This record gives sequence, C-alpha cells and structure tokens, in this order.
Amino acid sequence: MTRADRVEAAIFGDRPRYILLYVSPTLLAIAMDVVLRPRSILAFEPLQWLNYFGSSMAAAGFWGGPIWIAAYLHGRPAPAAKAGLVAFFALFVLPLAVFCFGGQALYFHVFDSYMARDTVRLGIALRGTLGAWLGAWGGSVALMVVIGLAITVGVAYASRVAAPHTRRAWPALPLVGFAVCAVCFWVDFVESRSLQAAPPDTCFIHGAIHALRDAVTHKGWVRRGISLRQPDPLPPLSAPAHRPSVLLVITESVRADAFCSEPPPACAARFLDEVASDRIPLGRMTTQSSGTLSSCVMLWTGLGPDADFATMHHAAVLWEVARAMGYFTAYVGSQNLRYEDFGAFLERASIDVLVSAADLGGAGDPHLGAPDENATARMLRTLADGQSGGKPYFAVLHLSNTHWPYRVDPSLEPFTPHDANPMAKAASVHNHYRNSVLMQERTVSEFLGKLRAMPGWDDTAVLFVSDHGEEFREHGGMYHLSSLFDEQVRTPGWMLSGGSVLTAQQARALAVWHGRRTFTRDVNATILDLLGALDARPGFPFASRLEGRSLLRVPPATPVAVPLSTQSGVWEPDDPKYGVMQDDVLVVRSATSHWRCFDAITDPTQHRTITGPLCDFLQAIGARTFPAAP
Repeated sequence: MTRADRVEAAIFGDRPRYILLYVSPTLLAIAMDVVLRPRSILAFEPLQWLNYFGSSMAAAGFWGGPIWIAAYLHGRPAPAAKAGLVAFFALFVLPLAVFCFGGQALYFHVFDSYMARDTVRLGIALRGTLGAWLGAWGGSVALMVVIGLAITVGVAYASRVAAPHTRRAWPALPLVGFAVCAVCFWVDFVESRSLQAAPPDTCFIHGAIHALRDAVTHKGWVRRGISLRQPDPLPPLSAPAHRPSVLLVITESVRADAFCSEPPPACAARFLDEVASDRIPLGRMTTQSSGTLSSCVMLWTGLGPDADFATMHHAAVLWEVARAMGYFTAYVGSQNLRYEDFGAFLERASIDVLVSAADLGGAGDPHLGAPDENATARMLRTLADGQSGGKPYFAVLHLSNTHWPYRVDPSLEPFTPHDANPMAKAASVHNHYRNSVLMQERTVSEFLGKLRAMPGWDDTAVLFVSDHGEEFREHGGMYHLSSLFDEQVRTPGWMLSGGSVLTAQQARALAVWHGRRTFTRDVNATILDLLGALDARPGFPFASRLEGRSLLRVPPATPVAVPLSTQSGVWEPDDPKYGVMQDDVLVVRSATSHWRCFDAITDPTQHRTITGPLCDFLQAIGARTFPAAP
C-alpha cells in the first residue's frame, strides 16, 4: 500500500463509498423532496440550486458526523458500547427522524411547505414546546413516530454495514464536519426560509438549532414584523354635525361562499336572515392579503401590501381618526393578540377600551382564541355601560373561532361527513369548517339582535368583513397564506344600519357597487366617510398611498388596479405571492414562478391562464409595485 493509499484510508477508511451510508438520511430527504415538490425544485434559479447543494451538505455533515462516530461502537463487546449505541439512536437519530421525515411529510401535505426556521419558532411561541405544538395534530403524531422509527432502524442498519469499512479512519473528518455544519446552522448560514431551497431535513434542523440559539442568546425573539407604533400626527379634524356610531366586525378565515352577504332571497342564511335581512352587500369584497396580520393592518390603515415596515407603523389607524373626530373607541376581540406580538400594534392606537382573548377567558387553543360569544357579550357590555359618555362610538369586534382547527357546536353540525383532522379528505375538513362558520353565524346573529334592541341603533352602522378566506385544495393547498386566488381572498362583506345613518344619495351609491369587485382599502375609506373624515384624508400621513374608494360614493369611471400580496411590512412568508387585480382579472406570481393571468368571470375557479393587453398592463404594474419579486 502506497503512502497516498494509507492517508486515504486514514481519512476515509478502506472503502470510502460506504461513507454514503452515514449520510443516508440526507439522501433520503432529497429523494422525499423530489417526490413532494418536483415542479418547485425544477423552477429554482442557479442561486437557489447552489443554496440547495450547500444546505444538503450541511445536513449531511450534521447527520453523518455523529452516525460515523457512533459506528465505532459497532461490534465492540462491552455492554457500555451497546448501551451508548442505543442511547445515541434513541436520543439523537429518532427525534430528528420523526420531525425531519414524518413531520415534514405531514406538514407539507397540509401547508404545501416545510417546517423551517420561523415555523419552529412560532410553534414554540404558541405552545411552549415544539412537541406540544405538533401534539395538537392528534393521531398524526403516531404516524410521524412510526415513520421516524422505521428510518431510525434503517439508519442503524446502514451504519452497522458501513462500520467495518470505515473503522480504520481517524475520527477527525466526522468530528470536524459535524462541528462546521452545526456552526452553519447556528449562525444562519443555511437559508431555509424564502424559497425553501433546501431539503426537508435541512429545513427542520435549521429551525431547531435556530430555536436553541434563541433560547441561549435571548436575541432571536426580537420582533419580526410587528412592533410598537409611532403614529405620525393627524391634521386638525373637525367633527361634522352628524356622527353615526360605527361598528366594524372582522371575522377570521371566512370565505365569501361560506357566509351570506346578499340578503334573501338571493342568499339564504339560517340565522342571519332573522335579524339582518336588510343587509346590503359591500360589492364583491376582496382582501388584499390572505394572512391575518397583513390584512388587518391594511384594513385599519388603508395602506396596501407594498407599504414597508416603517410606513405601516407610522400611518394613522381608524381608532385614531375616530378619537380625533370626538368618538369613543373600542376593540374587543376573541383573537389571540399574543400571536406574533399582534397586540403591540394596538397599544398606541387611541383605543379607549382594549379587550382581547387573554382578558375574556376560555382561550385554551391559541389558534382559536377565546370563545366568540365571550367577545360579543363583552362588546355589548362595553357599548351599554355608559363608558362612551354620550359620544358616538367607533368599535371593532374581532372574532376568531373560525380559524383552524375550527370551533364547532356538536349540536349544530349539518354538514357531513366532517373531520377536524387536517390529514382527512379536503371535503370532510371543508364540512367541519362550514359547521364552524354556521356556529359563528348564530353567534353574530344573536349579537346583532341585541345590538338592534339597544338605544341609538337608529344611528348605528355595522360593517361585516373577514380578514381572508380559506382554501380546501382548490389550488393544491390548505387553509390560507399560500395563494391570492379567490378561495383565499374573496370574503363576505355587508353593511347593516339604522334608518338615520345613510343619506338617500349614499344609499343609492352603495347600491351601484353591487356586483363590483371591492377591496380591503375601500372598507377603510367607507368607514372614514361614515366618521366624516374622508374629505380630510389628503392631509393624513402617507396620504398619497391611501387609495381606497368610499362605497358610499358613486364608483369612479376609471377602473383601478389593486395590489395583493401574502407579504407586507408586517409579515414575511417563506414563499411570498404577489398579485395585481383589476375588476376580476388577476395577475399573480410566486417567488418561484412567472406571472400568470386569470379572469374570475370567465373562469371562476381561476385555473385557465389567459393573455392579452390587460394582463400585460397589470403585469407591468406588478413589476413596479413589487420590485423585490424575482
């Protein structure tokens, strides 16, 4: 044997190809990735391919180093060696295999993405530990464990086969390789967010190590997106002679076809028709983002999704305008405002009464928040107990129970078969969701009945919208924040008011909007109009970016192009989607696709792409509006 052969054997062992068995988990993860998302991988640009290769190497070193070192114990007769092997595979390989393979496969099945850095961080923040968070998936955890056990047994067998052929090697390579790769994960050198140009094991390992770094350094929990606002001052505002009270009801994850905006007989609502048969639809309401934080911030400020962090935190919100107009202000929500520090955005919003899930009680599930009926009861008390001092009020009632896992009443489940398990058939999960929405319709209807019986109803306006919709595999995904198609952005939107609220001219204008596409920013402008502040809007901070149209005024003759995005100044998703819509024509792209154009009138399911001058025009606007989009 030559000197070179001896050096090679000292580094790699007598058969270097057997080292591949030590990195078999990453090879398996790459194979799984190819099966789960082949089209996304093929769409990677060269830079993403480079990142994919580098992240795969990091995961290979992270797996392979310890497995190689553990392989030295194979064949040794000492009981301590066998106990060490068992402990290593039970405490290191098995937990990683459960989450990197079983967990990632199930998570991808539901969300069309992998658990990664921010996903793991969010899971820990919401449920205390990652295990408790995933434990909310119920029986799916057992399947994860079974997959993890199978992979652990396979890796243990592979290391046993490789051990005789690599035992002569020095331990320097696996030790140094593991240390270097662990440092890459620790310092965020690995990128598992954005396009997730990394195999599933890398994504999870990155998230777990980043969470560990956060716990050790106490630096990682600094706000990402939401912070305390520093509102710029409003111009002097004068209160008009007529100031109706305004209540904005925002529900959660309710799509347009699940909650009747049209009055009967155009749409039959089991509970709502009893108390709100005189409701007026707010056009064909469309939110500008399919995520709660972005959508709500845009609704409250009137800004679009292209506004940056600073703009969104300096712009005026509706409560501030109302306070300046002499209104009593309130926010009562069953929403969990501890989610991503959502509540920080409301701390300096000129809200006289601020109540959230933590104050209402019964908030056992952070996704569901407190029971909606607790919020409606608290809102009625707030409006009735005289805190307003005789002033008109502007209030927001923020509901939550229609978020996954969808709170239901077992006595009110007409839609069958239904199943809360996200691994069930989409139709069954959709039925469970519809039962949840029906329960909320009952809660809202009971609330409206009591509100209409209160003194002052004759001069009160109620606007009802949802933050976004919900998808059930119409375009391959589940839930929300993964697309800008109608199932995720078309929402209910209607108005109910006493006889003294609208002038005859405003009522006629609102009727003209019937059937037209309207947007989140238009609701903001409509509320400003009700408060008597819309004509003063040109003096507001960032006035040039406030382009909402009041639905109490006749629609402009010129159609408008409205930006949509899953990303905003307060939210950065792993794979952002960008879009522009004019009437019912939508151009949309993701970070891994080209612009595509759809017409929701000729193709309501938005599956057939079209071309034409309007598509080209909207695409050009999208390129200017979202210059960071690849």
